[in-house]
Amino acid sequence: MKMGVVKAVVADFVMTFIAIFCVSTIGVLTYIIRSAFGIAPGLASLSITILIVFLLFLMLSVIAEALGGAAFNPAATAAFYAAGVGKDSLFSVAARFPAQDK
Repeated sequence: MKMGVVKAVVADFVMTFIAIFCVSTIGVLTYIIRSAFGIAPGLASLSITILIVFLLFLMLSVIAEALGGAAFNPAATAAFYAAGVGKDSLFSVAARFPAQDK
């Protein structure tokens, strides 16, 4: 295996771990923010959740770029390969899939 593929696989694994950990805290964060501001469940609570998701994916995209273009979604990796976008070969895409599996 080339060293670039190994780096990509490790970066994808780290990115997937960070994404799953952060996404699992969205409900708790919504509850904490809602309780701190005294907001009742409903549309305002949904707005808080949407804001948290937006900020989370913004943060994840910055982290992914810092990791050299890591990804946490195997569907995105397959779509970019099929469209011919990026430098991945079929071998590197196949190697990255297990690291991105949730």
